[in-house]
Order: sequence, then structure tokens, then C-alpha cells
Amino acid sequence: MRKSTPALVLLVCLGCAPVEEPGAWQAPRGPGGVNPDLNGVWQAMNEANWDIERHMARASVQLRDGPMGPVPSIPTLYMGATAAVPPSLGVVVGGTLPYRPEALATRDANRANWSELDPEVKCFLPGIPRANYLPQPFQIFQSPNHIEFVYQFASATRNIMMEDPGPAPAD
Repeated sequence: MRKSTPALVLLVCLGCAPVEEPGAWQAPRGPGGVNPDLNGVWQAMNEANWDIERHMARASVQLRDGPMGPVPSIPTLYMGATAAVPPSLGVVVGGTLPYRPEALATRDANRANWSELDPEVKCFLPGIPRANYLPQPFQIFQSPNHIEFVYQFASATRNIMMEDPGPAPAD
């Protein structure tokens, strides 16, 4: 009984401690105090770079029909394991996107010709939001007037003006 009394007192004290309401937390504010603070190093820790929908592991990002089922296409064979796709639960709520028929056809055509159509394969800059899905860190610098995204991939940067900078100067 003597050994359990301090533990019981501790449990009662912890149970009576004031608790902050779950909705009371507010994200730290960035420069100017209006928008959330995005400054820092970020990285997507998932497999969204290969496919944002839920998917199984595949031997290659580009497949063709084989005698026993899909096999890697010839262009991706030269890439070895770097063209393999890891499995993922995806980042889309529900697992699949509600594609229109024409968009689904475009997605399937892009998958069938991945090695010719994917800008990352040719070391071109990926667009947004895909640049944020890459399995490499990126850094955000935020000020009241602009936000700068600095990517490790191809030393890319994105500069977003928060106010209208006016007309572009003549080239």
C-alpha cells in the first residue's frame, strides 16, 4: 500500500492539471504576422513523386505487355532500378482521383510514354506542385513581399511575389 500511494497521488495530480483546448493552437506567424510562417527546410516523405494515387510496387515507371504480364519497357531497362516505382498509400483521400474520361486517357498516355514525356528524366525543371513531391529537400524563404522556394533538384528556384510588381521590363 505504501508503494502505491505516491503513484496514486501522482495520477490524481496529473488528472487535475489544466489542459489547453485542442482548437486553441495557432501556427506561428511569418513576417508581417498575417500568414503562417513557412520558413525552413521541407521534404515530402512519401512516394508522391512517382504517383500521387495509391499504387503497388512496379518494376518500372513505364511498362509494356509481356508474355506473362506487364514488363519494363525497353527505354527504362537501361535505367535499371532507378526506374522502379516503390509502393505507396498515396496522398489522395480515397486513393484515386475522379478523372474525367479525357483526363484518364491523357494520364494513361503519359504513363505509356514516360521516358519521353517526363521532364525529370531529361533534367528539366518539374512544375509545381511536382517539384515539392521530389524525394529531395527544398527550402522556403519568406518575407512580407515575396516567398522564395529553393530546390536541390537542378538548383531550381521559384520566386513568388506577394504584391503586384508592375509590368515586366522590356527585354
